[in-house]
Amino acid sequence: MKLWKKILIALLALAVVGIGLVFYEIYVPTKKMESEMKTYVQLTKEEQDEFVITLMEETIFEFKNPEESQAFQDMMNNDPEVRQAGIDWGRSACARVIVNSEDIFSGLSSEDKAAYYAEEEEYEQRYDRFKALVKQNPSIDFED
Repeated sequence: MKLWKKILIALLALAVVGIGLVFYEIYVPTKKMESEMKTYVQLTKEEQDEFVITLMEETIFEFKNPEESQAFQDMMNNDPEVRQAGIDWGRSACARVIVNSEDIFSGLSSEDKAAYYAEEEEYEQRYDRFKALVKQNPSIDFED
């Protein structure tokens, strides 16, 4: 077998592995999030708000240093305006997943569909408001 054929086969094998890894990195977290959103739609509004805060604390914000992480935690716990803006943005983010999941969205009532769709529509405005409030704290380097 000629060298160029061996190189081509090796490149094809690497491409297949690469595509598989990319698919895995996208598919698995999406399915996990959809599973969490199936639970989320069954919660009361207060439980959903707590879910959003917990999700933010655990997964969304990864800061470069512990001091920055602590400053963010302090803002979320001690500043009602920042906390509410975070909850609002988080609810919009959850609504975005729900609206874009045919499996979840199709099982909702018309009233719930309209409510989640309305929350999803406000995603950008809510994100901008939350980001602006967090950036007011000089201890936090909030990057997009």
